[in-house]
Amino acid sequence: MKTIEEWEKLRWEDLEAAASAEKIPVPKGLDERIALTLAAFSASREHSDARPARRRAVSVSAVAAAAVLSALLALPRLSVREPKDTFDDPYLAYAAVEKAFQSISRKMSTGLELAKEVQPTADKPLHILEKINRQ
Repeated sequence: MKTIEEWEKLRWEDLEAAASAEKIPVPKGLDERIALTLAAFSASREHSDARPARRRAVSVSAVAAAAVLSALLALPRLSVREPKDTFDDPYLAYAAVEKAFQSISRKMSTGLELAKEVQPTADKPLHILEKINRQ
C-alpha cells in the first residue's frame, strides 16, 4: 500500500490507470449521489449576500431540491418493521395497559397535590400586578 506522499507524486494518468486496474464494485446510485452533492455544493458556493434576493432564492431552492432528492434516494434503504405483539393473551395485554394507566394516575395525583400546595405562592405575582393595574 502506498503512502499519501507517494500518491501525491503520481501523475494523473498513473492514477487513472491504477483506478481502472482495480476491480472494486461501485455502489448502486453513487453517480446520482455524487451529482446531487456537487449540485448542492455549487449552489451553496454561488450563494452570497451581495446577490439579489431572486437569485438567492433560486440557489436556496436548488439546495433544498438536492436535499429532498438525496432523502428520496435513501428512502428505499430504510426498513419498516412490523410492531411485535408482546402478549399472546388479550386479557394479559389489557391488564398491562390498566396497570400503566394506574401508574400514570398515581403520579398525576402526586403532581396535582404539589401544584395545589404552591398555588397561593404562584398566584402572588398575579395579585400584585392586579393591584398595580387598579391604581
